[in-house]
Amino acid sequence: MSIDYDKFVDAKGLKCPQPLLLAKHGIDQIKAGQVLLLEATDSHTDLDLDVWCERFGHTIIDCKDSNGVFSFWIKKSI
Repeated sequence: MSIDYDKFVDAKGLKCPQPLLLAKHGIDQIKAGQVLLLEATDSHTDLDLDVWCERFGHTIIDCKDSNGVFSFWIKKSI
């Protein structure tokens, strides 16, 4: 199953806090209700995104690990 997204952000090879900063920059470029796909290789990215999304009301609608590449689909809050 494929999940549609409106913006893609490649944060592979970057360490904390860079994936989170790129996610914030990407989410700022889309409209409320749209979806950002973030790909990262830092295994701690999920913790940062969980806290950030909770604080700002965004929703992680799915996440997957494919051979060390972590994909996060984040829906921007309204």
